[in-house]
Amino acid sequence: MHLGGEGLLAGIVCIVAAASIGVVSRFLERSRVRGLPAMTYLGLWAAAGNVLCFLFLPANAIGPAFNTAALPLGAIVFASTLISGMALVQDGRRREVIQANHMYRAVIEALPDCLNVKDAEGCFLIANPATAHLMGARNTSQLIGRTDYDFYPTDIAAEFRADEQAVCADGRPRTIEQQVRHRDGRSGWLSTLKAPLTDERGNFVGLITHNRDITELRELQAEYERQRTLLSDAMTHMADAVAMFGDDGRIVFCNERYREFFPLTADIRVPGASIQEVLLAAAERGEEKLPEGMSAQEWANKLSGNLTQAGDLRFQLADGRWLEARSRPTTDGCLVVLSDVTQSQLAEEALRSLNNHLKILADTDGLTGLVNRRGFDQALEREVRNAQRTGRPVSLLLIDLDRFKAYNDLYGHPAGDECLRAVAECLRLVLRRPLDVAARYGGEELAAVLPDTDLTGAVEVAEAFSRALRSRRLPHDASEKGRVTASVGVAMGGSSVRELLLRADEALYTAKGAGRDAVRAWRPAQRASA
Repeated sequence: MHLGGEGLLAGIVCIVAAASIGVVSRFLERSRVRGLPAMTYLGLWAAAGNVLCFLFLPANAIGPAFNTAALPLGAIVFASTLISGMALVQDGRRREVIQANHMYRAVIEALPDCLNVKDAEGCFLIANPATAHLMGARNTSQLIGRTDYDFYPTDIAAEFRADEQAVCADGRPRTIEQQVRHRDGRSGWLSTLKAPLTDERGNFVGLITHNRDITELRELQAEYERQRTLLSDAMTHMADAVAMFGDDGRIVFCNERYREFFPLTADIRVPGASIQEVLLAAAERGEEKLPEGMSAQEWANKLSGNLTQAGDLRFQLADGRWLEARSRPTTDGCLVVLSDVTQSQLAEEALRSLNNHLKILADTDGLTGLVNRRGFDQALEREVRNAQRTGRPVSLLLIDLDRFKAYNDLYGHPAGDECLRAVAECLRLVLRRPLDVAARYGGEELAAVLPDTDLTGAVEVAEAFSRALRSRRLPHDASEKGRVTASVGVAMGGSSVRELLLRADEALYTAKGAGRDAVRAWRPAQRASA
């Protein structure tokens, strides 16, 4: 530009055209626009830029220069740009392929699983280091061109080859679990994917094989199956019934013992059955006893609602068996263990019955069958305490057989015992209420505790006893009455057991003082007159 000259403007235009071509080239490169069409456009643009320069020459030079140089130069620029551009495109593609192949190989070689390609004859074409390690080769180069027969026992290699031929014939990928045995005695399991490799025309050219060592997985599966079998055997042969329920109330698992416990509904006590359906069926078929006044639906709702709560429940089936259910919540439901406790329940009931019988014996007089003194004291203490709490009356009868010492002296003690039994029977007959207590107070003395009875009612009971005794007409020649009689003292209330006993005792002595064979009730003025 400093020198100037007639070609200055044309030179500047040429520089601008070259810069424009560079910008377009960069744009095409960044936009990944490549190939013959892009290079053609670029060649045309470069040729047009060069031809454009001739238009800016001096007027006297445009014609000759344009006719002699512009068109040939444009053609040369177009051809050279197109050829060099395609060469650069191909070189870029080659570099990309090399880079991609390098990445693929790095990935394949880094794979912990075996990956290889074989030809139609079963010879290795490509293999990664994991394949070489599996087959006992020092490196992958030792595998190329060789087959499985070179590394495995003949029978194992033959199995592998048969699987490969089946995939080749079928033309579809296949996953196979194969047991592998090496020549050095090592063995294991492989999960193998075999897929046919075809060219662009779909012609079979080889086989891609992917191996994964699943020996540890198979060992874990075998151990799991062994433990599962052991657990199943234990569940099957255990004495208790086990059932697991999901959070939706349906049976997830149950052992055979569970169904044996409920023979009438065993057909529906299976995984997937709802506990509501099972309970309603048990009620309908009469397998379980429903509480009094409760419908089957209410009973089923109550039991199923309590299913997820920890607790123990003992219940009786309709056939008389007793079961104990222990329910424990789990993360997604609950576990129920049932035991047959029929024998235990019967033993408990027998023991309870025996204890009650022993208690009765401990509180019973052996001669008369009435409550003994110990039982009498407990009953009197209990009823006096109840009377003080409720404000209702309690009365006491003290009975003494008249001239009983003389009876024993005349007739003998065995006869005296028989007489006491007869008197006790008379007393037992007149005490008709369940809460009344007839007792042998001591020697020839009897007593009766009458809860919820006022003085008038107690006197009526005492007189009924006296009449019943007289009606027996038991002979007593040592008595002025000529027969066995009794004096009865009646008392009510009092602030304590001792006071009630004192009142009844005072009334008894009053009856004796009145000539015996009499009934007397304690009155407040009696103590002063006595």
